[in-house]
Amino acid sequence: MKTLYSKYSSPKKLINFNYLKLLFLGLILIIASCNEDDESCEYTEICEEYCELFEDFEDDKVENPGNWLGLSLNDLQIQLRVGSNVLYVDDGSGASWAYNTTDFPSNLIAQGCELHYDVEYFAGANNNTATNNSLVIFDGTSPAASSNIASFVLDPASLVISGNAPVTIEVPLKLTTGTTLPSNTFGAWTINGVNNTTPPTPADILTFNTLIQNISGVAFFIDEGGNPVEEWWFDNFCFKQCCP
Repeated sequence: MKTLYSKYSSPKKLINFNYLKLLFLGLILIIASCNEDDESCEYTEICEEYCELFEDFEDDKVENPGNWLGLSLNDLQIQLRVGSNVLYVDDGSGASWAYNTTDFPSNLIAQGCELHYDVEYFAGANNNTATNNSLVIFDGTSPAASSNIASFVLDPASLVISGNAPVTIEVPLKLTTGTTLPSNTFGAWTINGVNNTTPPTPADILTFNTLIQNISGVAFFIDEGGNPVEEWWFDNFCFKQCCP
């Protein structure tokens, strides 16, 4: 008896369809046979650590502050120092800040796992020769007018020493998942106040997680004593990728 086929099928097409079904079933059996202890079924993502340069001031005009702003400063400018452009900050009377509300992305978490920068410090007479001042993030128009502010406070072993060569500070960029704010071997984040050592409340943790994903800017608190003569140099901001 002659087998009848519709105009939409043929013996060859039916054979191909059956072959595809068998191939599909074979793939399912292979996948099902893999388990977490089978090295042949493992997939390892290779992630190379590097720090993506964000700002080194080499394209900025010397004696111009770029997009950096100051509060109670004597001087704020891009300066040529040891053959490289750096951001120079000279303290003034009152609570002194250098800050930037333009250049840095609002969501720091999305940029990398750490923010690195180089810093050099000169105390001047009658000021602390070692400082734990580091990066500050804030909302609002300036750190002085912010309703929420978080600062990364350096540990005693990572203090910036007056007169020493520039050092690199590594600031962790991640959300709080426990009861303490993010930290590393350089220091720890604190919330609502520069160098605040009070343990964070649940509300503080929520504030930090919100802030680090939606900052208005970054800042540095310049004061380190009663004599307004401190000098600071900042350079080589970069976002580290693929932290361990």
